[in-house]
Amino acid sequence: MNNLVLSLIAAAGMILVALIPVIYWRKKTELEHGWFWAGAGLWATSVALKVVSSLLLSGPLIGYLRENLSHTLTAIAGGLYYGIQSSFFEIGFTLIAVLIWQQLGKNSERAIGVGIGAGSFEALLLAFASIVTTIPYMLGVDIEIELSAVLDATAEATPLFWLVPPAERIIAILCHVASRALVILGVTKRRYILVFWGFLLFTLLDGVAAGFHVYGVVGEISTWWIELTLLPFALISIPIIVWCYKKWKKADKIEAEGL
Repeated sequence: MNNLVLSLIAAAGMILVALIPVIYWRKKTELEHGWFWAGAGLWATSVALKVVSSLLLSGPLIGYLRENLSHTLTAIAGGLYYGIQSSFFEIGFTLIAVLIWQQLGKNSERAIGVGIGAGSFEALLLAFASIVTTIPYMLGVDIEIELSAVLDATAEATPLFWLVPPAERIIAILCHVASRALVILGVTKRRYILVFWGFLLFTLLDGVAAGFHVYGVVGEISTWWIELTLLPFALISIPIIVWCYKKWKKADKIEAEGL
């Protein structure tokens, strides 16, 4: 099958991955849609600020690292920088929001829903961006960068490459939910050590992913190897989400009965 068609299938997979958590959590908890949109809004605002920061700082900093460090150390330091940057803006903006508006963490269902909103909205935007980029090529529009050549190279290096984007989004959404739930509930439940763990989880996830890009192996090795290094963060996120939900759901129920 044509790799351009497979890229559209990958985009459809990302849309599915984005919608399933929202539908499931909505059905399980009857959480209002507004809390998912709150998470999406927090994500969009923080990423906009992160993009501005990257445009101003990232190029000169990575250039400085390349001039003064070995290739491997540049990848490590660069990955750490990008991880801290992502966590500073994305998780930091969530922290500011919940400090100002603690209704975000009134209960565990809401805190998790905010995280789902952030991760799912990111997946939807990436899926639509992929569709918008791919369709013109399928219609024969001549654009300066040859997308089909990039896709062919990726497909050659990565078996079943069209499954990578949905798999990557599953990992990302789980980490979005876990890190944001830890931060939101850490503030509202006065368990501030959870805020630290939320920041650390997100920093490591984005830091490891960025390190591969800085090193320059993306497109040269199978992307599945990169996803394999990110998988532990998703596996850690699952029990974190379950713990946040069960622990604070029980605590919230006891508090409500006490009132």
